[in-house]
This record gives sequence, structure tokens and C-alpha cells, in this order.
Amino acid sequence: MSDRKLTCSARGCAHNYDGECNAGYINVRGSSAVTTSETTCSSFFDDSIGLFTSAITCGNKIDPDDIICEALNCIYNKGKSCLADNVHINSNFSSCETFKCK
Repeated sequence: MSDRKLTCSARGCAHNYDGECNAGYINVRGSSAVTTSETTCSSFFDDSIGLFTSAITCGNKIDPDDIICEALNCIYNKGKSCLADNVHINSNFSSCETFKCK
């Protein structure tokens, strides 16, 4: 596991456990995105009522090395892998707050 950090504040996501993602991997979509709001975490699983919380918390914390990035215009995208030191998925739209256009 690297020293890079991944944080998530996506409300209602079953994979979000105290700001850490337990999804197994993250896929950031938005192949033609030029703004953060045009990206989205496609691993987001809406569970705002908490049905899957106990199952998800048994998973592993995601490392930024496990991020697949389809945002081709992002300066951190290298061969569909994210190279940012710190990655944050935001609370309202589960978009990638780290996105920065080339």
C-alpha cells in the first residue's frame, strides 16, 4: 500500500466507512470531463438506508493505486491510472474532487 491517501465523503454510499472506501476498487468516469462536476465515481453504491453497512465494512480500505480513471483530460491520469498524491470523492455528487484539467 502506498503513502498516497484516498478519502470519500459521498453520503449514502455503501462503500464509504468513516471516510474510507471499502469498494475493492474505484472507477472514476468522465472521459471528456473538463470540470470536477463532469466526473463521477461509478463504484458509488447508493445505500442511504444502510442495508449493506455490515457487509461492506468487512472489505479492504482502497489504496489510490486501485483507482481506474477514465477522465482523460485530468493531469493526474496516466494510462487510466490516477497518479495524484491524495484523492477525494466529494459528498454531494460522488465526483472526483481531485480532478484538475490539463
